[in-house]
Amino acid sequence: MKKKIAIIHTGGTFVMTPNQEGKLTPGHYAQEIIAQRIETLYPQVSFSQIMLLNLDSSLFQPHHWVLMSEKIAELYDEYDAFVIIHGTDTMAYTASALSFMLKNLDKVVVLTGSQLPLMATRSDAIQNLIAAIEVALYGELQEVVLVFNNTTLRGNRVKKKDAWDFHAFYSPNFEPLIKLGIGMERKQHRYLPKRSGIFEIDTRINNNVLIIPFFPGLNFSIYNPIIDENRVKGLVIEAYGSGNIPSDNLGLEELFSSAAHRQIPIAVCSQSPVGRVNLSLYEVASKTEFYGLISTVDMTREATLVKMMIALGRYRSIKNIKKFMTANIAGEKENSDAR
Repeated sequence: MKKKIAIIHTGGTFVMTPNQEGKLTPGHYAQEIIAQRIETLYPQVSFSQIMLLNLDSSLFQPHHWVLMSEKIAELYDEYDAFVIIHGTDTMAYTASALSFMLKNLDKVVVLTGSQLPLMATRSDAIQNLIAAIEVALYGELQEVVLVFNNTTLRGNRVKKKDAWDFHAFYSPNFEPLIKLGIGMERKQHRYLPKRSGIFEIDTRINNNVLIIPFFPGLNFSIYNPIIDENRVKGLVIEAYGSGNIPSDNLGLEELFSSAAHRQIPIAVCSQSPVGRVNLSLYEVASKTEFYGLISTVDMTREATLVKMMIALGRYRSIKNIKKFMTANIAGEKENSDAR
């Protein structure tokens, strides 16, 4: 019996073509080329191409993540695996969102894209798609992954690191799951274990989240009106190093106090891509307990933001939000058994 793979199109550089002014814009030629060049390579596979979106990925919004999750749920029983063609700029956010929205996966969802359009002479599009299909056919992964430049990374662990090189993504705190060379180098001890529950989606989300990146001279008081007017429901602090926070800043003290008073959760991630947050390391530890700051450990900025949006969508009490944020839901944070 042929394996069935759904290729879901959402746009991105992969499908771009120059417009009359020479600027790249989403084109409408990819499905035909894929049918000609990919489907003939895999006669043992039944492919379906679904045109869901055709956007520059900088235009992606949380409601697009919901749309993608709903489409996968609609097609879930019909296909053995899903390959999503996506733009690179927001792919890490989408991969994180899908990892939380698609619950109890027992098949793989692979995101891929390209640095050059499919029609460009030196495009990496076809090679990335072939690698994604190989990973989809492999059949042992049961999670959301990103495949780029012959490397398979956990979706909620990735960051885009390069706008020029074909090796555009990396996973700063979690090693690749699979590397494709002459063969397929599999790191099975890093795979997520099989889930016991039934597949379902939960697309509740609240994107009223503010991220504050620290820098010397930042006037924290400019954020207080946003907190006082209840215009945000969650905060993400992008702190220094291991989560170091200026402990003597009165503006920051007021910000934390206002947020705590309004039951606004505060998650702390690091500006340093590699490493982990340790809020007990510095003098700020007392503030951590007092204001209920949430350490994101070694989660990426992208995963932290998306997870906070989803936590706010699913829960009302700050206790449950914190419980969700500190739990390891989909392999997004440090797990000593999988490093």
